[in-house]
Amino acid sequence: MFRRLLTSSLVMALFLTLIPMPFANAAAIEFTDTVQAQLNATADRAGGTVRGKLIKQYDDFKSERKEAMDWDDRISSLRYANEAKASETRKRISEIDKDKIRKLEDQLQAAKTKYQPLFNTYTALNKQIAAAKKLKDKTLSKMLQSQAGGMKLLVTLGREDIRNKQAALTAAKKEKTSKAAKVRTILSEIESYKSKIKGDKSAISTPNKLMTTEWKNFKTAVKANESARISDTLSRLLTLSGQILTKKKSIYSHEQKIDSIIARANAQLK
Repeated sequence: MFRRLLTSSLVMALFLTLIPMPFANAAAIEFTDTVQAQLNATADRAGGTVRGKLIKQYDDFKSERKEAMDWDDRISSLRYANEAKASETRKRISEIDKDKIRKLEDQLQAAKTKYQPLFNTYTALNKQIAAAKKLKDKTLSKMLQSQAGGMKLLVTLGREDIRNKQAALTAAKKEKTSKAAKVRTILSEIESYKSKIKGDKSAISTPNKLMTTEWKNFKTAVKANESARISDTLSRLLTLSGQILTKKKSIYSHEQKIDSIIARANAQLK
């Protein structure tokens, strides 16, 4: 039971991390019918160019808020795609030349298995030669040395074959290490852009907080039918909104750079 509850909690936590989070204080700004009606009433009373200015400022602010949320969606989509692709790329690093190395390992092991009986026989024969010399049995020693001489070339070729296969395997592993290092070096470039993204997100927090305050000021001015104050607050809201949009576009640009970095890393794995 506990394990099922723990699993459910982990799944829910993962689900929540995948939900694109709106920018800070988004809920504090709502373009309700009431606000629209109050603004229209104040604008109509002001008349002339003031009316047009107020309506345009408000519509521009609404448009920029929608654009900001659109950028949030685009950023989230690209970020999650980048995270998935980067994770897959890191997994592929361990698979570099995997089949090639396994084949070389199999060939090396097969060669060792093939030649081991020959090496064992040759070793045993040399021990017999040493024993015959101790016994001063020249006839037996000569016969054994003749046999050993006939085997020596085969033993030499066998050892050379094993050395060559070991060298090929060592070289392949070294090449894999080099390829993996290149890919990891490329992926390491991502960190600088993540740092820039963190900086941009931090920079957004201040105008977001100020925007919440200005929105309250705007609603107060609308209720009081103060056209000049409404215009001033909308002007400040547009300035803050523009700052936020600039940073969001910057964040998206950084995510695009990360995407291109991952693509370069993957190109090394082909």
